Amino acid sequence: MSDARSDEHRMSGEFPHAEYFSDSEPGRKGEILAAALGVFSESGYSSGSMREIARRVGVSEPALYRHFAGKDALFLALVKAAGGRARQEGFKLIGELRPETLRAQLVALFADRRRAMPLYGPLLRTVLASASRDPRFLTEYRSSVVEPLRLRLTEKAAELDEAFGIADAEPTRDARVRALLALVVGYLLSSLVLGDEPEEAVADGVLNVMGWQQAAHERPPGAAPSP
Repeated sequence: MSDARSDEHRMSGEFPHAEYFSDSEPGRKGEILAAALGVFSESGYSSGSMREIARRVGVSEPALYRHFAGKDALFLALVKAAGGRARQEGFKLIGELRPETLRAQLVALFADRRRAMPLYGPLLRTVLASASRDPRFLTEYRSSVVEPLRLRLTEKAAELDEAFGIADAEPTRDARVRALLALVVGYLLSSLVLGDEPEEAVADGVLNVMGWQQAAHERPPGAAPSP
């Protein structure tokens, strides 16, 4: 349950990402993870302190250790919880992709990064910056987010390859999916540095990498007209 102190901190915006953790870690634990995301993204893992996280939540530092054994355990829990949300959102987006509307869906997906990046951008930056100190952080991110999404995307790519009649689909699929992920991750990271980029250009880049160029202009062979 939240108390008056934590409500005051929530109102002040010191852990604005609490809604991202409320499903997997409701209540106090979710508030701690949200505050930790803010602290680590602002100060980095090494400089971010348990004391500052406790201050933002509105509890004593010893109270924080009743939920997490230490900063490492807290950060790993943060990666796992936020990664789980990213994984579920990714599964949903991948599952909705259809050959007859693929380009428009990709454009919309990239445009949606403005909503997703306030959470996943800081987390990804913090994980990458912290990985040199402790490879467990990157390993956890890979196992909770990257690999499950890669496998699900490979399954979807098999469906789309068949729909678009890709002749060498099976032997090239893994390499194409890895190139697609590199393109998407690079786009997300560069958008943080360079600002907005045309979603249409990135969507067409994905279609070219995967050999689905006809999705930009026509329905796949045998596809029914869109309603």
